[in-house]
Amino acid sequence: MTYPFPPDVQQLVREQMALGSFSSEDELLRAALHALEEQRQAIVYDDPETLAGIRRGLEEMKAGLGRPFEEFDAEFHAK
Repeated sequence: MTYPFPPDVQQLVREQMALGSFSSEDELLRAALHALEEQRQAIVYDDPETLAGIRRGLEEMKAGLGRPFEEFDAEFHAK
C-alpha cells in the first residue's frame, strides 16, 4: 500500500527502502511504529526517576495534597 506522506517523510521512506532492509512501505511503517512504542514504554516504564515521580504524585493525591486542575490552570495563566 502506498501512503501519502509529506515530502520530508517520503524522502526518509525512500532512503530506508533503498537500504534494502524492508520489502514494503507497510513493513517499514510497522517497524517504525513498533520502535516508537518501545521507545515510549522505555521512557515511562524503565526510567526510575519517572516511576518515582509517578509514585510520589499518587501518594500525594492519596494524602489529599493535590489540588484541582482548574485551580492550578488559573494560577498558571495569571502568571
